[in-house]
Amino acid sequence: MPTRRDVISRPWSPAQPTQQARRQVEIVSLIVSSRPQHLDSVAEAILALGNAELHGRDPKGKLIVVLEANSAGAIGAKVNQISDLPHVLSAVMVFQATDDDDATS
Repeated sequence: MPTRRDVISRPWSPAQPTQQARRQVEIVSLIVSSRPQHLDSVAEAILALGNAELHGRDPKGKLIVVLEANSAGAIGAKVNQISDLPHVLSAVMVFQATDDDDATS
C-alpha cells in the first residue's frame, strides 16, 4: 500500500503493483474410498494426476491422500478429478490449509 507521502509526491495509480505477488499454496487431505480389490489401481491413478501423496492405506478400501496446489480452485478441480476416477466410491476432504510466503519473510 502506498504511503501518504507517495501519493502526494508523485502520480499514483491503483492499477500499478505496489508489492510483489505472494506465493500461496493450498494443502488438502482426503479420504478416498473404493472397493478393496480396486485399491491399488485407484492409488496409481491418483498418483498419476500429480501433486498428490498417499499417506495411509486401509486394506478395506480407504486411502489417505494429501494434495497441494496454487489455489482453492485448482484443489477443487483435482478433488473432482479424483471423484470421477474409475472405482472411486467417494473422496471426502478432511483438512484444508493455506500456506503463504509471509511465514518465511
